[in-house]
Amino acid sequence: MNAMWKQFVCVALMALPLVAQETPPTPGGEPAKAVAGKPAMSEAGKKALAVAKDASLPLRALRGPERAPALEAAASAYDKVVTDFGGEPAVAAFAAMTAGDLWRQQGSLPLAEKAYLRAAALDGPRFGQRGLMSAGDMQRRQKRVDEAMATYTKAIALDPGSSRAQEMRLWQARLLQGASKLDEAIVAFQAALESADPGSQVIEACNFLALAWIQKGDFDAAGRAIEHAEQAIAAAADEDPQTVERLKKAIDGMSAKKALQRARDAQNGVGEDAAKLEASRDGK
Repeated sequence: MNAMWKQFVCVALMALPLVAQETPPTPGGEPAKAVAGKPAMSEAGKKALAVAKDASLPLRALRGPERAPALEAAASAYDKVVTDFGGEPAVAAFAAMTAGDLWRQQGSLPLAEKAYLRAAALDGPRFGQRGLMSAGDMQRRQKRVDEAMATYTKAIALDPGSSRAQEMRLWQARLLQGASKLDEAIVAFQAALESADPGSQVIEACNFLALAWIQKGDFDAAGRAIEHAEQAIAAAADEDPQTVERLKKAIDGMSAKKALQRARDAQNGVGEDAAKLEASRDGK
């Protein structure tokens, strides 16, 4: 074979499409094949998930004290799938996410957190942000504020434009507010507002921001935040009537509006004046 022919063969081989490789055999013995960008799931994995699902079916009919042990049994069944199919992300990640939900319902927050983190690590494209957010929620509910803040930050970075990211931004600001870091919380709420999609997300962010300003004692700033939320209706003028009506209800339901009115009344002594007037009437 001369040099020119060798060069032609090399170029031809480079032009050929790569042959899809099979993943290593699963616990059931058969190889799992990846299809159209989706993670591989073997028949053995599908069967294992079906068995775990069967273990959770009785939950639908259980209430009261019988439900907790049933939740534990169902979560443990999915945990076993995670262990047995750790090399098969499609199966193990789904099982880990489901186990996390079951442990959360059962009240075992540390186990739920562990399962959610496992799901995020096993299959980032499907469960990365959701798993981290759920783990952050478990940390927050366990009063581990710094860890929750850090986990939320990692989750937000995975998809900053998602509705989950917006929800986590608000939780971060609320955690700062709860930790008496009011100035930092206001900055965080303002950042969340700037990231909010038009409509209900803007109204929600404005409500939290206004409440924080009320807590700080700046009622004018709180009023401006509420006014900004009211502009969401004007911005939605071209939307369908149902959307506009939904936004109006959200505006009317803002807890900050009543809180601001109460705060201003207290500042102006309205309540005290009313009490004095009532007392004078009783005296007559």
